[in-house]
Amino acid sequence: MGRRVVVAVGVGVLLLSGCSAVGAGQAAVSEEFQISQVDVEAEVRAVLEGIGQPPGEPPSGLALATTQRLVQDALFQAKAADLGVQVTPAEIEQGVADLAASNGGLEALQQAALQAGIPADAIDDFVRTNLLFNEIGQVLDSSADTAAQQAATREALAEYSDQIGLEVSPRYGTWNAQTLEIVPGSTVAEPADAEPADAEPATP
Repeated sequence: MGRRVVVAVGVGVLLLSGCSAVGAGQAAVSEEFQISQVDVEAEVRAVLEGIGQPPGEPPSGLALATTQRLVQDALFQAKAADLGVQVTPAEIEQGVADLAASNGGLEALQQAALQAGIPADAIDDFVRTNLLFNEIGQVLDSSADTAAQQAATREALAEYSDQIGLEVSPRYGTWNAQTLEIVPGSTVAEPADAEPADAEPATP
């Protein structure tokens, strides 16, 4: 039986400010990975194409939410590799199947994902990220207490993001290691296709 995919990243509210070492053309940087603005824009275009919306008119917050998702994906994968944690393609496939079943089928899941700002071809990544979150928790806390495992994972990821010097572009805000989210609030002007989010989109 496949493991259930549990979304464990919540919403944080905290305004931070300061200088950033993130260079032009970068959405996020760290010692372990980088996410380019080109990557973010490609994901945004894929969502807009999926919902049939003109590329020059993205929903408010889509670029920020996309950047946050890509950062979380990369962060969780880097920490999992650090711990020697892996999930198999079969586990990801089962996770997608479970999500599809709970959303009325694969097509309905893809539409729900698009409405949440996730391209259809990124659903596997979404599932992998959540499976890794759960796996990390089981490695760090051998108890059967899911809440304790999630708390241990959050603490480990927070420490790790500080350790690798994770920063995001001021155009999106500031990375909050404690909530594992980007907090909007930068005074840097946003380009037309990358406005800050008012709230994190719902997950499928």
